[in-house]
Parts: sequence; C-alpha cells; structure tokens
Amino acid sequence: MRFRQTLGRALRETGQAMDRAGIRTQQLLLAERRYGDDDPFIFDDFLSRHRQQMPLLKYGRPLISNDVAYLAPCATMIGSVRIGANSSVWYKAILRADECDNGSRFECENEGDIWELDENRPTDYRRNNSEKVGGGIFIGENTNVQDGAIITSRIGHTQIGNGVTIGHLAQIHSATIEDFCLIGMGSVIGENCKIEQESFIAAGAVLAPGTVVNQGELWAGIPATKLRDLSAEQREKLHYQSKEVRFAVPVLRGC
Repeated sequence: MRFRQTLGRALRETGQAMDRAGIRTQQLLLAERRYGDDDPFIFDDFLSRHRQQMPLLKYGRPLISNDVAYLAPCATMIGSVRIGANSSVWYKAILRADECDNGSRFECENEGDIWELDENRPTDYRRNNSEKVGGGIFIGENTNVQDGAIITSRIGHTQIGNGVTIGHLAQIHSATIEDFCLIGMGSVIGENCKIEQESFIAAGAVLAPGTVVNQGELWAGIPATKLRDLSAEQREKLHYQSKEVRFAVPVLRGC
C-alpha cells in the first residue's frame, strides 16, 4: 500500500508537470514575440495539491455513497469517513477520522477488512494499554454539512443521523446527533455529547463534553443550556428544511 501511494503521488505530480509544460508550449506557439522581448507568459495557471479524499494505511479510507448529492472539491475527508445517499459536504469542510484502530493488516483474515470500520465496534479500549483509540465518522442520508464545518472522532465514533443540517463553521467532536437535528452556525459540540432527534442547537452555542440534549429541545449559550421545548410546528420545520436541502442540492452536481 505504501508503494501504491508513493507511485500514485509520483504519477500525479508528473502529470501536473506535463500539464504545465503543455500550457507553456501552447502559449509559445500562439503568442507573437519579437527577438529580445522578455514578456511573461499570458497565462496564470494554479494547480491545487488538495486531496479531497485521503485513505490511510491503518486508519481506513472514506467510503462515499454513489448517490451522494454533492462533495465540494475543497472539502476534506480523512480516514474512516462514511457518507450516505443524498448527503452533501460543502466548501472547506473537514471530516477527520484518522485516530481509529481498524486492526493490523496481519490481524485481518481479509486484506480489505482494514478499510472497513464498523460503527458498532466499541472504542473504549486502549491501544498499547495507554492511548485511547478514536473512532469513525458515520453520516446518514439527506444530511447537509455546510461550509467550514469541522467534524472529528478523536476519542470515539461521531454518528450523525438522517436529515441533519450542520451549519457553517460548526464543530462536532466524537458526538452522536440523531435524525432531523439542526446544528447552528459556529456552534461547538463537545466529546461524548448526545443530541436526540428533532433538536435545535442555536448558533454559537457551546455544549460541554458529555451533555445530553433530549428530543425536541432548544439549547443556546456558552456554556449551552436548555431554553425550552420546540413546538410541534417548529419540529416539523426541521423535517421541511431537510427536504428542501435534499431537493436543492442535486441541481449543483454539474457545477
């Protein structure tokens, strides 16, 4: 696998160098120049080295549904990340699951097993009796991870259900978020938090590690506290928002 990654990087960088040489050669052919002139080339080419999906030898690879709605070209998915159908990950979002232990290559009966991380696998054991093992990131269907959001799973799985909306610049760390929740912009969900279905975390709220938000509640503040229960109409709007995002995103597939 190390050989594959080294060879792949060499081929990718060779292709980029050849692309730059081709563009320069084409401009030399087409541009009118006089002897002695030292004009710059008329193109300004930028080649990004960004890797949208990053597989790791021991910590797994991203597994994305074939029916995913949209993955921004500058979003980053590292390690054991799972994304369900009709979900979307937008610009500059980072999903980082690179501290889980999928087992050694020599411990697996099937070589492919090192890429597969079961969300039911416990993560409360420790590697080498000292370091706590992280988990994977599991995102359900029709979920929307908006611009600049950061999701990690350093000390356990991060499980996000169906129809969840994660606002811009929100942070989620080793937490569980059930179906049809709304995580407001800039909010921070601490480790081992649990947010039950149809709940609303207000923009800028900070949930302390281990906080439990019961079904249908509104939380806000720093540190976040419960403000009130959501009405039936407000909870229905969370379903409506999930449907609106799901139907709007496929229009952008060709962008």
